[in-house]
Amino acid sequence: MAKVNPHFQRIQREIIFPVIEKKMEGKKNLVNLGIGDVALPLTPHISQAIKDATTEMTNRPIGYGPAAGYSFLRSALSEKHNVPAGEIFISDGINSDLAGIQELFDTSCKIGVIDPGYPVFGDTNIMAGRDITLLPCTLENNFIPQPPSCHLDLIYLCSPGNPTGVAMTTSDLEKWIDYAKEEKALIIFDAAYNSFITSDNVPKSIYDIPGAKSVAIEMHSFSKSHGFTGLRCAYSIVPHETGLNAMWQMRQNTKYNGCPYIVQKGALAALTCLDSKRQVQSYLECAQMLKNALGNEIFGGKDSPYLWWKVPEDMTSWQFFDLLLDEHNIVSIPGLGFGKSGEGYVRLSAFTTKPEVEKALQRLNVYAH
Repeated sequence: MAKVNPHFQRIQREIIFPVIEKKMEGKKNLVNLGIGDVALPLTPHISQAIKDATTEMTNRPIGYGPAAGYSFLRSALSEKHNVPAGEIFISDGINSDLAGIQELFDTSCKIGVIDPGYPVFGDTNIMAGRDITLLPCTLENNFIPQPPSCHLDLIYLCSPGNPTGVAMTTSDLEKWIDYAKEEKALIIFDAAYNSFITSDNVPKSIYDIPGAKSVAIEMHSFSKSHGFTGLRCAYSIVPHETGLNAMWQMRQNTKYNGCPYIVQKGALAALTCLDSKRQVQSYLECAQMLKNALGNEIFGGKDSPYLWWKVPEDMTSWQFFDLLLDEHNIVSIPGLGFGKSGEGYVRLSAFTTKPEVEKALQRLNVYAH
C-alpha cells in the first residue's frame, strides 16, 4: 500500500461541527447563534443577474473560463481596489485560496497563525509538514495578535477577526507591516468580513497601510457580504511586488478550472447591490442588540458579525455551550474549537434576524445586564 502523509496525524484540533450537529439532534425551536452562515436570502438584483447569465448560456456555448477569472469581474474589482486587474484572481471560495496559498512556500518556512483563528490557517500548513507558531489573541492583548520576538516567514492574519470579532486598527497593522519588512516575511491577510467595518480607525484593506503591497496578499469573499455561501465566489489580490503573482497564476492554471460563469456574473452584480449593504447593516444591528444586552463580558460585534462571550469562571467553553443548548435552546460555538486560546469563550454569530435575537435574549434573561 502507498505510504500516506504522516503529517495528517499531527492535527490535534477537534473538528467540532459534527459534534455540535450531533448535540443538536432531536432539539426543536432552537435559536442558532452559532453558524457563520447567512440568514437572509439572495437579493433579487443578484439573482436576476445569475438568471440572465443562465439564459445566455442557453443561447451560446460558454465553456471553460480562465482560471484567474473572467475579465469583466477582474476589471470591476481592479477599479474597486485600485490595483491592476492582473493582480486579482477569482476563485470558488476564500477557504480554497487560504488552503492553496501555502503550496507556494517551502516546507521549512516558519508559519505564524492567530490563536484562536480559522482552522484552515494552521491545519493546512501542518498537513504540509510545517511547524507553526501560535500568535495568541487574548483578553490581555485585547484579542489583537502581536508581532513575536522570533522569526516568521509566513503570517496569517484576519481582520475583523474570526472568531473573536475584534478588528485591527491602523496602528495594529502598521506593526505587522514593519515586522514583515524587517523579517522579509509575507502576510496572508483574510479580509472576508471587511464589509462589516464601520470604525474610522479600522482599515478595510491591509493595502491602506503604506508599503503593504510588497509584503501582503489579501483575500476577499462574496459569501458573508452578499450571501454567496451557497454560490461560492471569492478573490485574492496578489501584488506583483510580492514576487508571487506568476507562481499563483501557475498554481491556479494547474489545479483550478475557474469559478462558474453565472456565479461571476452574479458577483459582478453584487458590487453595485444596495440591498446587500442593507443586509450587512441588519446583521450589524443584530450584533449590537446582543452586545448591548449581554454586558461587559462580550467582545467584538462592532465591526464584525461575531461576538466573543466570556464563559462563567467555573465552566469550560464546552460546558457553557451545553448549558446554552440544553437549558435555553440556543446554539453557540465553543471557543476551544478555534484553538487553545479560545478556551473560556463561546462565539455568537449575528447572522440571524432581529426576531431571533429578541427570542434569544428573552431566554438569556438571567445573563443579560
